[in-house]
Amino acid sequence: MITILPVQADHTDLHLLIKELDTYLMECYPAESIYGLSPADPATFMIAYDAEGKPVGCGAIRALDEQSTELKRFYVRTSHRRQGIASRLLQALEEQAWQENYRIIRLETGAAQPEAIAFYQRHGYEQIERFGIYVEDESSLCYEKKLQM
Repeated sequence: MITILPVQADHTDLHLLIKELDTYLMECYPAESIYGLSPADPATFMIAYDAEGKPVGCGAIRALDEQSTELKRFYVRTSHRRQGIASRLLQALEEQAWQENYRIIRLETGAAQPEAIAFYQRHGYEQIERFGIYVEDESSLCYEKKLQM
């Protein structure tokens, strides 16, 4: 059984998962192409816990404008992939975005993560032009989904 809970930005389990995510991303991209979140950046964070209460995944949304939010720091531990956890976590974040009155979710990923690209496409995300801080980064691929609940 998976439990998904909202957490604060300073949550210990969140920092543990983000550190794992950053380690993984450093194997794929140069440091300047890894985009985290500033502690001052307001965001809504969630963590997925397995049946034993261990943190196995995380994600966040942060406002881009009145209509759009961005999916950030989305990660599921390798040991827990292909179990539907990422889908449930993504759904929870999309529902949260809807409740916060956002109608569009955007995200950035990269070509070095074909499994992430396939995952997002399976969940209705379509590739768009690079936006925001990603415009100049040739390694960035951006996607968008219009929410309908």
